[in-house]
Amino acid sequence: MALKVYRASAGTGKTYRLTLMYLSLLLGNAARFDPRAFYGILAVTFTNKATDQMKTRILDTLESLAAGKVSALGSDLCAETGLPFEELAARAATVHKTLLHNYSWFSVSTLDAFFQRVLHSFVMEAGLGTGYSVDTDTEYLLDKTARKMITRITQDDALRLWFTDLINEKIARSDRWDALRLLRQVGFQATRESFRTMGEPFAKKISDREFLRDFMGKCQLIIDEFEQRMAAWGKQALELISARGFSTTDFPNKVSSFARYFEKLTDPYPAVDTFIPGKRVLEAVDGTEAVWHNKNSPTGLETMQRVLMPVLRSIVDHYHSHYQQYATAVAIREQLPQMGLLADVITTMRQVQEEDNTLDIGDSTYLLSQLAGDGNTPFIYERIGAGYDSFLLDEFQDTSYLQWKNMHPLLVNGLSQGSDSLIVGDVKQSIYRWRNSDWKILGEEIAKDPQLIRQGVDFYTLNTNRRSGREIIGFVNTLIDNVIETITEEVRKKTSACGNLETGDREYFEQMLHVAYRDHTLHTPGDRTEDPHGYVQVNTFSAEAEKDTTEKALSSLQDLLGSLLSRGYSPSDILILVRSRENARTITRHFLRNTNTGKGEGHPCPRVVSEDSLFLASSPAVNLVIALLKQAHYRHDTTNARVASSLLSGFGKPEVSDDREFLDRLRYLPLADAFEAIMQRMDWTGRLEALPYLQELHDMLLLFAGREGGGVYAFLNWWYERGKEKMLSTGLPVQAVRVLTIHKAKGLEAKVVIVPFCNWPLDSRSGSQVIWAGTSREPFNQPEQLPVLYNDRLLNTYFARDYFMEHTQRNLDSLNLLYVAITRAREELYIFLPENEKSSSTDISFHIRKALFQTMEDGDLAWTCGEQQTPARQSTADDSHGFRPRAYPSGDFRNKLKLVYSEDDFEYAAGDSMRQWGIVLHKALARLEKQEDLAGVLEELVMEGELSGNKETVTGFARIIEKTLSDPQVSLWFDGSWTARNESSILGPSGKQRPDRIMEKDGRVVVLDYKFGKPDPAHHRQMNRYVAALKRMGYIQVEGRLLYFTP
Repeated sequence: MALKVYRASAGTGKTYRLTLMYLSLLLGNAARFDPRAFYGILAVTFTNKATDQMKTRILDTLESLAAGKVSALGSDLCAETGLPFEELAARAATVHKTLLHNYSWFSVSTLDAFFQRVLHSFVMEAGLGTGYSVDTDTEYLLDKTARKMITRITQDDALRLWFTDLINEKIARSDRWDALRLLRQVGFQATRESFRTMGEPFAKKISDREFLRDFMGKCQLIIDEFEQRMAAWGKQALELISARGFSTTDFPNKVSSFARYFEKLTDPYPAVDTFIPGKRVLEAVDGTEAVWHNKNSPTGLETMQRVLMPVLRSIVDHYHSHYQQYATAVAIREQLPQMGLLADVITTMRQVQEEDNTLDIGDSTYLLSQLAGDGNTPFIYERIGAGYDSFLLDEFQDTSYLQWKNMHPLLVNGLSQGSDSLIVGDVKQSIYRWRNSDWKILGEEIAKDPQLIRQGVDFYTLNTNRRSGREIIGFVNTLIDNVIETITEEVRKKTSACGNLETGDREYFEQMLHVAYRDHTLHTPGDRTEDPHGYVQVNTFSAEAEKDTTEKALSSLQDLLGSLLSRGYSPSDILILVRSRENARTITRHFLRNTNTGKGEGHPCPRVVSEDSLFLASSPAVNLVIALLKQAHYRHDTTNARVASSLLSGFGKPEVSDDREFLDRLRYLPLADAFEAIMQRMDWTGRLEALPYLQELHDMLLLFAGREGGGVYAFLNWWYERGKEKMLSTGLPVQAVRVLTIHKAKGLEAKVVIVPFCNWPLDSRSGSQVIWAGTSREPFNQPEQLPVLYNDRLLNTYFARDYFMEHTQRNLDSLNLLYVAITRAREELYIFLPENEKSSSTDISFHIRKALFQTMEDGDLAWTCGEQQTPARQSTADDSHGFRPRAYPSGDFRNKLKLVYSEDDFEYAAGDSMRQWGIVLHKALARLEKQEDLAGVLEELVMEGELSGNKETVTGFARIIEKTLSDPQVSLWFDGSWTARNESSILGPSGKQRPDRIMEKDGRVVVLDYKFGKPDPAHHRQMNRYVAALKRMGYIQVEGRLLYFTP
């Protein structure tokens, strides 16, 4: 048995190949058949949508085969398994029935979902809380961590001193010093997989402030010594010029003379590029007389060559021998200080996750790699109750290093037991490197893996495109070949100009695109009865300003859409692809402005929708719900009141804004009931166009109330921080022209594809991102890797290799985006190249233009291939079989069954429900270590949105807690002398128990449990269970105390 690796180009049927392999494993062969074979097969795809599609395809195929229907896939299965069709159909019927009756064992999932499933079996070992949730919003985690760090700075002297020095240093360098941004950047580095793979010892070392202080001192010494020496020589040269009655502008070329270089050297705050000698300086060193003097020079200037040459040579010689070391020290010194915040940021990030009981999406992969790091991989995966032998990995080019590290032992284990496995991917479609995907695993490493080679690896290439017309396939082949050559030519220019690269590295970077795109040429199918034709059109738009080229592209796009619709294409046949969401917004705004203008051969503007229309915040109904909730709780917010009034007028209910009784009632209702009340007051239960948005909002409200336990105030804070970025779980409308980013369009296809802004930069984030680089040169080799800002200045450092590794991969990323975009079309492909005076070889449009047009002159040009066809007419019937609600019933909450609690006479704070009041008070006590920390704890809750920022509310909570803690006996428990554990779990025979606070001191243990309301015998029984559990654990002197908090 062997591992089959398919390098599948776009449109060549890699999903078909994956399904074929899965079904052949299920249906067996002449010697083997197990109807429960799916128990040992794990199929992994990249997205949940792809997972659902693959499951559906497998089940539909089994059902079709069982019914005796002949298909291409059935014929291929007969060839793959060696079974006659009748036997195949009989087995398919058996497997289909078995699979449906054991559906939970049908293992087709995303890689992240599989890892989460495994990790749930190791909650205790991984140090996770029971019932934790996975949070995919890393940006929110970083922002919350940064804000929490800001509150800690005033309480930690060492942290405050380091942070203050860092900010002062950035101010001195005229660098950005936004504190929150700085902390988010540090947090981002901590969450990157490239940092995590360096291990805990490295993280500890790079965040050690004593080590950093010493290392930065060495860097600063190198910087100072170089700058001072160069400044001294520059000053000496200027003095020699002045002593002979000349100035630097007396030399040829005046203000651009080589002698101005001496002035730059004496700048008290020199930039790192200041010391690089220009062309005229190098000519002066070589003795070129034209730069020293000419016929217009002052008398006697010719003598300055003999006077200045020794100094100039000393400067240039020192530059050549020491500048690389200096530039390296500067690059390190700029970024290294913020690593001193790394340990605090990581600690704070973990605290935030523990408080929220969440796990960042990237943490699961890392934690699993740590658990499996001691060689217990088979045990790790067997613990989930599944023993997989065969693995089918789709979209493998998007796999990260840690994901591959976790899957690799399973794959090897399955192969060693004689099972088949499959890997399918395409390096040319690797466009998720920002999500840690590593194309080199598929492109380079599998072929070199000794363990896989020992088991056997067979490589196959799928390059027969069954998606696109002949002309489109030919265009893709030609364009990619030419663009690879022109981009490689630019890379070669850079590598040739850089003297800091080894020959092997230089060749690797110059050949990277060719290696990644080997065997990329697509072929048309030879078994088609008809060879469909295609059409390609490329337009250039030139203007001085970017705004003008954008308008040209938008106008042409509108005309093109009108033409396509008039020729018989439906809006759903057309897909517009863009590089960024901002491009999508530009297009949708244009069409909103020009709706029904009649442009495009007399046709009105078609309906154009982008992902922005899926945001909940794009729905007026959702915005009105939020505005009414806010108006009920923030009556003095006049701006929000005007927003609510305007929205209400749009819905024909302006009187609601003055309905004080309704708004007062909203204020006292729990979150879910408040939503129901708004639905009824606005008569929205039958408003069909708003139902998807309102239903999604309702689900979100219920999820928030159940998970976060907060009320309306906390929800509103969450909404403005995160909720407004949430999107509908449904897709874009069918009868509309879709606008998608290229990243979202991978795996999709359309009859017509338009790329209106095919002018993205090859290296889009140069100068704004930190990379990890390393060198063996002393003294910069103490940590294996160092953070440096990615920009062209790294070419002059010891990190030139790391620069080119990042630079060439970014070029590949941009080329892959182009490849994905132009391979989505089936019948017609349109590409627009908007160019302005700033356009250059750093833009993808430059290379497309160079590949297709003979001239590089300005002007609006067109390139075409093939002929436009009349589209085949298809039924416009709605093919969606999903359930569509015709109403959204909502009942009056006052008519619902209610539970009556015994605390009828308990007075809660105005504006808070009983449950919310207790929850917030409990959260405050859970964070309280010492009594004097109370003000800080309440401030944290206000900042996190758990507690209203109203001064009276905060004072009220502080008064309630201080009243109870003022008891002499109670105050001793909060004086800081006890070792306290808040909300620690105790595992016992009857399950897990969680007292609010356990304190230890001098062999004595006190258990506290907080209660709100009247005493109850059940409280004492609960406390007795806590005490008994601790005594069973070996504690002898254990006391239980109940603390009742009342206003």
